[in-house]
Amino acid sequence: MSEVLGKKVNLLSILLLLFATWLVLFWDSVMATAAIWERSETFAHCFLILPICIYLLHRDWSALKHLPIKPNLWLLLPLLAILIFWLFGDLAHIAAIEQLATFLLLPLMCWLVLGNQIALRMWFVLFFWMFSVPEGEFLIPALQEVTADFTVMAIQLTGIPVYREGLYIAVPGGLFEVAVACSGIRYLIASLTLGCLFAYLTYYKWHKRVLFVLFSLVLPIVANGIRAYGIVMIAYLSDMKHATGADHLVYGWLFFGVVIFIMFSIGSIWRDPEPRSEEVEKESNPAVPLKTVVTGWLSAVVLILVAEGYNITAQNINYPAAPDIQSQWDLEDVSNSSWQPVFQNPGQEYAGRYQQSDFYAVWYAHSTEDSKLISSVNQLYNRSSWTRINSQAQSGYQLLEISSLDGRRRMLAYSYVTPWLQSPSNIKVRLTQALQALAGQPQQGMALVISRLVENDEDRKAFRAQAKAFFDENYQQVLNGSL
Repeated sequence: MSEVLGKKVNLLSILLLLFATWLVLFWDSVMATAAIWERSETFAHCFLILPICIYLLHRDWSALKHLPIKPNLWLLLPLLAILIFWLFGDLAHIAAIEQLATFLLLPLMCWLVLGNQIALRMWFVLFFWMFSVPEGEFLIPALQEVTADFTVMAIQLTGIPVYREGLYIAVPGGLFEVAVACSGIRYLIASLTLGCLFAYLTYYKWHKRVLFVLFSLVLPIVANGIRAYGIVMIAYLSDMKHATGADHLVYGWLFFGVVIFIMFSIGSIWRDPEPRSEEVEKESNPAVPLKTVVTGWLSAVVLILVAEGYNITAQNINYPAAPDIQSQWDLEDVSNSSWQPVFQNPGQEYAGRYQQSDFYAVWYAHSTEDSKLISSVNQLYNRSSWTRINSQAQSGYQLLEISSLDGRRRMLAYSYVTPWLQSPSNIKVRLTQALQALAGQPQQGMALVISRLVENDEDRKAFRAQAKAFFDENYQQVLNGSL
């Protein structure tokens, strides 16, 4: 054994070992992430991140391979913190947290085993690797609002009559919706990724790098607003013959290509000259004893295996019985499905009438990958027929006003209920359910929604009073009584 541990290993062997270890130990999380890259055009560029990282390492290899390898075992502390973060995401089936933690673990393992000097030299590779994580879709609602605001303002400056209702924009002869695909999230993420890479390769002064990255963030937002305005104008001037179907997506990608070209052209004006390469002493020896590497690598592997063992144990739980919601609220068996929420694979689903309002509730016994209370695919109202006009936070619940394509208005109030929390906040509920999972408890929960058509301010006032009385009740007892 001592002879084996005394053997020498080089930097390339260690990097391959670390990558293989990470891939094997987090195979399920990595494959789930790759599936998102494959099915989502927004994150298709993530397939290029690993090849780019390999290129960047090759570009700096002559300097990297002569730096000393000195494991930094203090990195076991942040590694443990990220493993707990990963447990949060995996047990609560919060893909964003799980994937962020999974891909952050590889740079931490590299830093731990290779040491400070090499990690500092390859800092951008470790940072750029994180663009593999398919994050950013939480920005879509805000980007839709910004695009709608910009488009309406530009149309008004043009002198064309325009009317906006939520995310719907009406001009003479046509009605447009600022849909998810029109939010510009694809352009923003792609622009930021390319902007960071361009800034690193082109500039060596930090203030230039920061300014160009900020430029790569602002430009696609402004450009997407101009693109949306252009699509409306093309459709309006052509009597709705052009830019109203799939062709406007083609215009969008061509426009984005031009924007990226402009961004790089402007950035190249202030390009920094290449720094002089430093001569490396020929007698430097990059090989280190295997024992030095095994200490750091094995410490990381042990921590990861402990976390994964706890993960398996925490998932062996008993599911609770479903609460009797029908008896709790004495519902009438009449429902209006035109606005009705859409929740994926609930344990129980209820719809009816409650005190002159439409009532809807779903219950989940536990969170799984395709069946969970908080999910991006769940809808609190039918988004294909209705759009949000405004939203007001209340104590313990949220008020929404939504509008249909034919001009009807509807008010809606909702909240989520778990044994530990009653709140309309997605983030609070997700974090609470993650804590439940870590404690080995089922992540059961309900979504409660009431809604009513409104025609005037008196209707709105009456619904607000009903919503306040409804959600002032402590509905946690409904769940806690069934545990």
